[in-house]
Amino acid sequence: MPQTKSKFTNFDTIKESINTISGAYSSELADNLYAKCKEVSTLDDIYFAIVALFDTERVSEAMHLIRALFGITQMNYPYHIALLESQEKTQEIFVAEFICDFYEIIEGYRTADN
Repeated sequence: MPQTKSKFTNFDTIKESINTISGAYSSELADNLYAKCKEVSTLDDIYFAIVALFDTERVSEAMHLIRALFGITQMNYPYHIALLESQEKTQEIFVAEFICDFYEIIEGYRTADN
């Protein structure tokens, strides 16, 4: 039984770390995207594209889209995100966290615009 608990604790620690990574980089990325487009509707389109990929279990493609967004904004692709690409489960957790973070950021822009 203690081994099972330690596996869950390790998983929770990994998930928390991925959440931290997502929060740190999604904000900077969204800020740079918004600075370029100045339209919340464009951020909505990006959000819905990532969600559609995630919902259809195309997590790898969602990661590619996120990487492309860093390129479009001329930001370096973060090393910490690149490390997550090696395993399907870490990609899945990251994209799920990114979607939540990106949504919150968009809502912040929407509120500020009104």
